[in-house]
Amino acid sequence: MSAKDVDVSEVNARIVEAAEAGQKVEVILVVRGKVRPVRGPERRRWRMRVDGDHVLTFRADAVVAATPLPGPARGRR
Repeated sequence: MSAKDVDVSEVNARIVEAAEAGQKVEVILVVRGKVRPVRGPERRRWRMRVDGDHVLTFRADAVVAATPLPGPARGRR
């Protein structure tokens, strides 16, 4: 099953509801990409490149888990 196959209408409705009501919510995301520290003396923030041209910046204390992904499968010769 790919991300395109998932029905997100229920989640989207909840996020719209929270935004309209001005509620604080906790959002748990799964993001895949390459990560680098943001330059600075404390290195508390991280930058992740996703989908080639999008960048997500986050604090380390927001991370629940970090799991390395296997590299692309190599074809047989």
